[in-house]
Amino acid sequence: MLKSKTIMVIMTLSMLYSIGVGLLGPVYPIFVVNRFSASILDIGFLYALFGFIAAIFQVLAGKLADNHGRERVFFAGVMLGAICSVSYIYASDIKQLYVIELLFGVSYALQRPSMLAMMVDLSDRRSRSTVLGMFESIYTMIEAISALLATIIISQIGFETLFFICSGCQATSGFIALKYKR
Repeated sequence: MLKSKTIMVIMTLSMLYSIGVGLLGPVYPIFVVNRFSASILDIGFLYALFGFIAAIFQVLAGKLADNHGRERVFFAGVMLGAICSVSYIYASDIKQLYVIELLFGVSYALQRPSMLAMMVDLSDRRSRSTVLGMFESIYTMIEAISALLATIIISQIGFETLFFICSGCQATSGFIALKYKR
């Protein structure tokens, strides 16, 4: 049986983590096209770079998490992600976006295996699938809500505010993960 403290940690981490990612994803192509007059091809290459880098480094990141602690590796990943989110504000050309996406791929690689391992750590053997299901459900729901929220934020306030919110959510999830150890 899951303890209420465990459920709260899972919900909080999942929500903050998914807001940090969910706000950015759906509006990123608009930002790239508007700010840098980039082509559709550039957007595809930027996404591909992120995906390939994340895929390449996830096994290494999982090993780091096993050797140095899930919370610490997750913290490093979300802090790098927080820096990357704010970096969008200061990027002045498309080449800088490629560097940011490369670093964001490393950030995601550090985060995801660590986050999943923490979710497994929060569960006992009988509730493992329930915990992972709860995490993924909250993550997906908040990511969907974040997509709507992102469009409202950029249309009313602007991209800069959105990037600061993403950065803050990522950093906060890292501090919560460090604070809560099993």
